[in-house]
Amino acid sequence: MACESQNRRTTWLRNGCNAYESKRPISQPMSFWTEQDVLQYIKENNLPYASVYGDIVEGENGKLKTTGCDRTGCVFCAFGCHLEKEPNRFQRLKQTHPQLWEYCMKDWKNGGLGMKNVLEYINIKTE
Repeated sequence: MACESQNRRTTWLRNGCNAYESKRPISQPMSFWTEQDVLQYIKENNLPYASVYGDIVEGENGKLKTTGCDRTGCVFCAFGCHLEKEPNRFQRLKQTHPQLWEYCMKDWKNGGLGMKNVLEYINIKTE
């Protein structure tokens, strides 16, 4: 969405939703939507969405928000996790998806990703 970064906003202002003339043509039909547009659309149309977001509720400021995660990305990505308050993404993963958490933490020699050692090394709690 254009509201997510200055680069995306600039690209949208230059090309709109469809950049047919660029070296790599691309269509981004949701680029002009805001987070509020998305949450409102989901709520009004009773669309299913991932349970990790929790419920869509109206906040004190009148804006819609989720009671769970605000954003998600690659479930195993540790980028920026040192900046998170507890429960961090890995602690939440253990609660919401214990099998994925186990795979993530299990030593790679035993068929996992071996993230537990890395996270403990950088002082990130995993449980």
